[in-house]
Amino acid sequence: MFKNSGNQFRLLFLMFIMALFMASCSTSSHSRTGKYSSSNKRQARTYQTKSRAENPSTRTTANNTNYKSANSSDVRHNIVEYALKFRGTKYRYGGKSPDTGFDCSGFTGFVFTQNGISVSGPSHHLAQLGKPKSMQQLSPGDLVFFGDKTKISHVAIVSERTNDAIQIVHATTSQGVKVDEILNSEYWVSRFLYGRDLISP
Repeated sequence: MFKNSGNQFRLLFLMFIMALFMASCSTSSHSRTGKYSSSNKRQARTYQTKSRAENPSTRTTANNTNYKSANSSDVRHNIVEYALKFRGTKYRYGGKSPDTGFDCSGFTGFVFTQNGISVSGPSHHLAQLGKPKSMQQLSPGDLVFFGDKTKISHVAIVSERTNDAIQIVHATTSQGVKVDEILNSEYWVSRFLYGRDLISP
């Protein structure tokens, strides 16, 4: 009887030791897993934050103007090519879309916004954005403003620049969206005020 009791005692003792060992491993493993998971989450958040900081899809200028973080020459080319697609679109006072027609500032705002540079408002508001440029400094994609000493009356987009010509694409009251050459035009030269660069960083 005592012999059986001894065997039972040893068996119970072994089961008790195994239970302790298993509980200990389980707790330790869970603890390590918990720390590892938390670390992974922290690393993932850090990586995502760093990635967004290093690879932003848009940037913002001092004038709160968003533009795609692409090469400036590519942005200029895209803006001009996009603007030229709307040649022949009718004029409409206050118009801001090709469906309804455009006025000069509505056309400019639509083209730039569709190319990642969010701008809107009348000509005198657009004239406060970006960096000022003289006629000699103009590049394709720059805005040009026309008027007199009392007010700004028109805005257009430079579509091409050569040594002896500056072409603009704009919404005109007479013919809608069209291309004009201004450098050799007494009408446009006499009304030219300045240019604005909304593209360069």
